[in-house]
Amino acid sequence: MTKAELQVKFEAGRKAIRKAVDFQLGFLQEDGGYVWDGYAQDAFHKQAYSWNLVGNNEEAHRLLTWIRDNRLRANGSLILTEDPNDTENNVDVYKHAWTCQGAHRLGRFDVSYPIYNFLKTLKMPCGGYPLHKGMPFARMMTTAWVGTTALYFNDMDEALKCADWCIKVLDAQPDANKFYYMTFPDGKLALEADGAECIDNKKLKQCYWECGFAMILMDRLYQITKDEKYLGYTKRYMEFLFTCAEDTWSYWGSGKAALGCAMYYSFTGDERAMEAAVKFIDFVVETQVQIKDKNGLYAGGLWYDDEPDILLIYVDHAACFSGWVLDSISYIESRMGLLK
Repeated sequence: MTKAELQVKFEAGRKAIRKAVDFQLGFLQEDGGYVWDGYAQDAFHKQAYSWNLVGNNEEAHRLLTWIRDNRLRANGSLILTEDPNDTENNVDVYKHAWTCQGAHRLGRFDVSYPIYNFLKTLKMPCGGYPLHKGMPFARMMTTAWVGTTALYFNDMDEALKCADWCIKVLDAQPDANKFYYMTFPDGKLALEADGAECIDNKKLKQCYWECGFAMILMDRLYQITKDEKYLGYTKRYMEFLFTCAEDTWSYWGSGKAALGCAMYYSFTGDERAMEAAVKFIDFVVETQVQIKDKNGLYAGGLWYDDEPDILLIYVDHAACFSGWVLDSISYIESRMGLLK
């Protein structure tokens, strides 16, 4: 791809994310909240991060103030169910980490610090984190995202422990055609016979994000330490993904790995990595809901046919894809000198 071709793609990506954020903002409540009758109680976690990326900081601050005053407990946990006294169900590590990062990026330490301190109480003995409190396995997605969150707080000790867990999982893989991403609390790799899940490179629509989040953490650690071993780990995750099905970079779960690739490209110049990230940007542009679609419903959102056709999905993808697309563009441009 030429620089001119990339510029066209990147401009289309930026416009798509602007539409995606405007779509999300249409549901911001008068009191700054992001919960209303008929909508999920726990789907406000990515919005502040997303809105900050395009400069809608006033709206993001309103949301974070609402979270602080209505959804944040004294111990730093978030209320994610209808019952504010329910401290056992839906204690979602992933959503806590997203909310924490979004708040910290905006300097909302009144939200981010309590959540981060709570997050660390959910760590398993192996150093990994479950998806939800009480789940039997530590998981790569959540462990890597908590590790990335730790870097916002200069908590290198925690970030390195999370990275160490991810590396041990990478090294323990028993089958070149599968990637297992869960462990028991003691660190032993969990397999299908144990009730765990994996990425199967012979199948479509896999959980590519599990490797993607680990790639982002390794890339971040390389930024900080300049230790080449972290690039090596990123490459190993990436090389497995290159063995996967044809939708690896063009699926709704591809964005995390796309950003990992864009960052890796910015460090190494590996054009395969750059092209993988661009495939995801193209995918978002091509699949975003337009005004002419769905009788005008949900324009600016994103939805795919292997998901429930509900508003929650359109909003969640609109928020999530903001970071993967815009940050991927920024990292690629930083290497190619395309900055305006």
